[in-house]
Amino acid sequence: MGGLMTNSTLILVSALALGSGPARAALPVEGLVLPLRQVEVAAPVSSRISEMKVKEGEAVKEGQPLALLYGKLEELEAQRAKVLLERREFEAKGARKLYESRVIPEARALEARIDLDLAKLQYETAVEQVRLRTILAPMDGIVVTRTHDAGETVSTAQPLFRILDLSKVVVQIEVEPRQLPALLPGHRVQVSFPLAAQPTVTEGEVILVDPCAGDGGRVRVKVLVENPERRIRSGIRAVVELPVSPQP
Repeated sequence: MGGLMTNSTLILVSALALGSGPARAALPVEGLVLPLRQVEVAAPVSSRISEMKVKEGEAVKEGQPLALLYGKLEELEAQRAKVLLERREFEAKGARKLYESRVIPEARALEARIDLDLAKLQYETAVEQVRLRTILAPMDGIVVTRTHDAGETVSTAQPLFRILDLSKVVVQIEVEPRQLPALLPGHRVQVSFPLAAQPTVTEGEVILVDPCAGDGGRVRVKVLVENPERRIRSGIRAVVELPVSPQP
């Protein structure tokens, strides 16, 4: 991993973060903090933005509106489809009564029923078109990027927002294959964030040990760390303490 600290610096930084105390049988390895999840949100349909609901840096909940797209025509079509549906429901109800009274043949009643089913589909389609004009957050997180403003036209290929989930973070490290016995999935290891605004020492859980080594023969490992107060930021460096067996 290019541009990382030297081993001696890592040991010093880790020791400062952990505080004074008895020596620990651990090998510090530097890693990079990644968000638990991140998504790019695009418009589901090409249209003009009528209103932006959130700003960069704002926390959002899953299902919360992020932006509104122009949809006056779609709203009118939904109203038209609703009126037509009500008419078809009335006609189908009347046709059923006439058929039960043997006034009209079964084919006429069936035709009215088919017209009603088609009206229902048209109304559901119109409602869905209106719904697509509201862009919703797909998950809880922080809006870190907003690329457009109200009044701009967007297509389905253009990301509008990037959202990060930082309720937990992932520390990614690369280790030698001989160090893997101490890093089985489910193992807990000590993780420090000495270069954060508020240096933190906590525990994390190994969630991934890559089955394939990289070009340099090192193996990628991911450690999951709880971050309920979002104090640990994505992109900073962390130090993972790898347990080592004491020498006899």
